[in-house]
Amino acid sequence: MANGKNPNFIKHLITASAISIVIATYPVYAYASQIQVYSIICGYIIGLINAVAGYRLNELAFKKPVKSFMVIVFGGMGIRMLFIAISILILLYIAKLDEVSLVASVFFFYILFVTLEIIYLHKKQLLIKKTVSGA
Repeated sequence: MANGKNPNFIKHLITASAISIVIATYPVYAYASQIQVYSIICGYIIGLINAVAGYRLNELAFKKPVKSFMVIVFGGMGIRMLFIAISILILLYIAKLDEVSLVASVFFFYILFVTLEIIYLHKKQLLIKKTVSGA
């Protein structure tokens, strides 16, 4: 960020995903059942969809005035949380995935990706302030 480059959320998302997968590969392979592996993968996919949707909404929000920005960011967060809840319910009651593995992986990836999203928003806001004050 110090060099004035635009923060790259997708690059950080891929990096965090790769690190998580590398760290989790052996324990999941050694100790998890097949249904638990499917549950963990589904939790990751839900978290990834949520993160990419958040990124797209944030990009849209930065082009709007402050009031619209807040509505898009917080409203989008609420809609995305609703998507997560509905997805979990569908996967638990229809697909019959493992409850603990699914919820734990959704929770882990949600926290990880939301942390990256907050960092991205902060860096993007600093970049915008720097650009406006420097112009």
